[in-house]
Amino acid sequence: MAVYTKISKKDISYINRKFDIEKILEFKGIKQGIENTNYLLKSKNKKFILTIFEKRVSKKELPFFMNLMDKLNKSKINCPKPQTKKGGGYLINLKNKAACIVSFLNGKDKKSLNFKNCYDIGKMIAEMHQSTKKMNLTRKNSMGVRNLNPLLKSIRFRSKKFTNVEKFLKNNFKDIKTKWPKKFTERGNSWRFVCR
Repeated sequence: MAVYTKISKKDISYINRKFDIEKILEFKGIKQGIENTNYLLKSKNKKFILTIFEKRVSKKELPFFMNLMDKLNKSKINCPKPQTKKGGGYLINLKNKAACIVSFLNGKDKKSLNFKNCYDIGKMIAEMHQSTKKMNLTRKNSMGVRNLNPLLKSIRFRSKKFTNVEKFLKNNFKDIKTKWPKKFTERGNSWRFVCR
């Protein structure tokens, strides 16, 4: 479902030339996911994830997220670590799209969450917030209040079944707009970190 961009052995050879990692010997598309194409890459001793960024992702924002993941790793936060290209940087052009390779994390997605899972997620988010206080990374909030109205208008409700959903979303947008902190609106929704 989520393997939108197909790659070949030729592409793997290109990746092997570009990245300063163990030679990739196997690759397999990952069907789970929504927006981007992901592949599991295997070398003799390690596993990696190749992400090919599809249409919705803004290319100019990618370096921010690569740097964020790298800094979170250095702060001992357990998240994928972007792999560095030979000569520096994290991103390559693959099939005319931006792509990166990150470290593989063991685990699997959960179909249902319990209270302990929710506690663990909250604790990890708190640790991320504490770590990012020391980081000097900024980006414009692409999901800020100024961007919500055009996003809402772009949704096409094709069935009358969704009339209540449309009304619900519009009412919520009005509520968000009313309660949105003025200092963020005045600064053009520029945030020091994604969630702060």
